[in-house]
Amino acid sequence: MTTVLFDFAWTLFASDPVCWVGNAANMVGRTVAPGEAQRIADDFAELLRSTATDPAHIARDLDPQVWDQAIMAVLNQIPGVDASFARALHETRAEAVEPYADTLPTLAALHAAGIRLGVVSNVGWDIRECFVRHGLDRYIDAFVLSYEVGFVKPDVRIWRTALDALAAQPDRTLMVGDHPGGDGGSVTAGIPALVLPMVSSPAQHRGFDHVLRLAGT
Repeated sequence: MTTVLFDFAWTLFASDPVCWVGNAANMVGRTVAPGEAQRIADDFAELLRSTATDPAHIARDLDPQVWDQAIMAVLNQIPGVDASFARALHETRAEAVEPYADTLPTLAALHAAGIRLGVVSNVGWDIRECFVRHGLDRYIDAFVLSYEVGFVKPDVRIWRTALDALAAQPDRTLMVGDHPGGDGGSVTAGIPALVLPMVSSPAQHRGFDHVLRLAGT
């Protein structure tokens, strides 16, 4: 294996529920009931994931303005979230995005082993800022973001773009993600996929020991 591609949200990073929902609630003077922060974060994740490959929502991952509108629409569907709270959640989400507990050591180990790393994400905003904030950008050789390249997973063209960017061969590359329909679509380009079960809190380990074993590191 020479190359590993990672998804972004709920694969390398996730929003810290208490930080995210708590900060947004403070902005609008709202109290957060016990367990409510996790419930809101879980509802948001499920709504976003369930529409990830829906043709009606693909436009959100190709245009930052459509992305903002679509994310607001998703947040407004969450029970107990009114319009002002939804706006606050949208404004504070990026700052609450944290890497999973095993993200840093995994990227560092793969990089040290000479394996090239890429991030392939369906997203409508520049996620590089999250990597820079946590000092992880030094490990990533290429970012392939849907709104920049014009293709959305599972479109085979986004995988081909990633392979070209990293000068990689599909049979020596691994895609790691959390969405069977999106990230698992890498097999259409001949890239094996490792789809990991959801882990909601960034304080937890993501299960990247599987990646390290497959990479032989």
